[in-house]
Amino acid sequence: MKKPNRRKFIKDLSVGGLVTTATPAMLWSGSTGNSIDQKDEPASKPGGREYNQPYQGEFLSRVAFPIGGIGAGMFCLEGGGAISHMSIKNRPDVFNEPGLFGAIHVRGIKRGAKILEGPVPEWKKFGQPGAGNGLGGSITGLPHFHHAQFKTRFPFGEIELKDDDLPLTATITGWSPFIPTDEDRSSLPVGALEYALTNTGTRSLDTVFSFNVRQFLRIDNGKDMIRPFPNGFIVHQEGSKDKPFEKANFA
Repeated sequence: MKKPNRRKFIKDLSVGGLVTTATPAMLWSGSTGNSIDQKDEPASKPGGREYNQPYQGEFLSRVAFPIGGIGAGMFCLEGGGAISHMSIKNRPDVFNEPGLFGAIHVRGIKRGAKILEGPVPEWKKFGQPGAGNGLGGSITGLPHFHHAQFKTRFPFGEIELKDDDLPLTATITGWSPFIPTDEDRSSLPVGALEYALTNTGTRSLDTVFSFNVRQFLRIDNGKDMIRPFPNGFIVHQEGSKDKPFEKANFA
């Protein structure tokens, strides 16, 4: 019997892996459990959640989906929709939650203004740095959606939000550039968030969507500004003569 060549075996295995990666449509087949289940049901698995199914309830607590192309830095989209781990200053800044959020207001409905995030995880409510001084800059105490679920289908992370007070659902989709076999476009230094709202009621709604950002790029003795941009804005921080690498932009 001919002895197999180890180097050839590894080469063949690598090619097989690339072929699998190049067919992402396979990842979308089958049921994905899109609807939010608002009732507690017995777990069908010992861990309480089936593999590759949406995260809900307590399983959302520590989800943080990284977003950011090569050279862009990184931030994370958490399971409930919070933006955290904002690291765009040439170093990791884990747990940095700068208070960026989308919001919706539905005119004519009591409690019609909500942050586009699900319930705040229990671990965020107590013991955080600065809690003794009121957690300045935190959005924990603002009204959130009542129900959330998160599912991931790389390179997309998707959150579905529902609320007992509002006749609409909200979907947040976060992604980084990734096109199999196209390394140039896959390495673009960008990351993106998309917000979509769906009217689930029987009448038209008068709504206002907003995305809210504070100047979180500011450094000591630095020059910063917020610049207008078509359909948006750019948060800008100038670098200094000694530290030009501190220059940063966030659109």
